[in-house]
Amino acid sequence: MCAVYLKVLLAATLAAPLATFAQSVTPTTPTQPIYSTPTTEAPAKSTLFKVGTGLTHGFEFGGFSGLSIPVVLGVEHHLTPAVSMYGNLFGGLNIVDRTAYYNRPLLREIGADAGVRYYYNQEKRKQKGRATGPFVGNYLALHSSSSLFSYRTQNSYNVRNYFGYDYSTLNLLWGMQRRIGGHGLIDVYAGGGVSNPFRFSDQDRFSQYKRRPTPNLEIGVKLSLVP
Repeated sequence: MCAVYLKVLLAATLAAPLATFAQSVTPTTPTQPIYSTPTTEAPAKSTLFKVGTGLTHGFEFGGFSGLSIPVVLGVEHHLTPAVSMYGNLFGGLNIVDRTAYYNRPLLREIGADAGVRYYYNQEKRKQKGRATGPFVGNYLALHSSSSLFSYRTQNSYNVRNYFGYDYSTLNLLWGMQRRIGGHGLIDVYAGGGVSNPFRFSDQDRFSQYKRRPTPNLEIGVKLSLVP
């Protein structure tokens, strides 16, 4: 009888640690997820609309011309992070007319330009802590423009304003574009190429004006408002 009691007591003694160990290794169901939902950033704009002015096409000062201030409506669209295409419509507003003889209309000059830009060294600028991103940085551009000039005719019946073709250009430009505050943009550029203005020709005993390829230098500073 005593042997039976000893066996039962021994079995109970061994069973208690095993039950405790089994409870310690039993997996528990987590009450919270072990991962968090990743946050997504809003994609950068690929198209930018601009309204600007400055020392650019449409600016005119001096002589009988007086002063005209350009107004430029533009758009730039990024094809890739480094390559964009752009286009502008511009007009020179007649602010000061030094002589009544010309009596020019409100718009002295109208025209359009377009081109392709390559923003270079974006990664290097980013590593140095400089401004980068869409529409910001130093660039090379292939740029073409065409311009119309205003003139006025008068007869015994009325006075009429006309626009005639002036010239076109094709230039290679270097420039830099930077943000100013939240809605400002400055674009500074310089370069050269070829244009086709009228040139006086005196050949074959005939004097006349002809369009001839002419070296062209282009420099500009444009200030714009953007959304």
